[in-house]
Amino acid sequence: MKIDYLDKGAVATLTITSTAFGFRRHNRCVDAALFSADVHSSRSGIFLMKSVISGKTPAVMHAYKVALSEDARHA
Repeated sequence: MKIDYLDKGAVATLTITSTAFGFRRHNRCVDAALFSADVHSSRSGIFLMKSVISGKTPAVMHAYKVALSEDARHA
């Protein structure tokens, strides 16, 4: 699983990418990030899943920290 944070000033994006073998772990990280902050998301892919979470920078930074801790918890 790959988690990337990109700050673009007032708006930031968080990209979570993984393979189909890590489907449950991917969904846990995305769901935890979405429940923790007021952000928007989009998903794409079947075998190579990619979720992009975007919103205001503080909210996405909080979602990033939550996603990292969820990923470390289930590693």
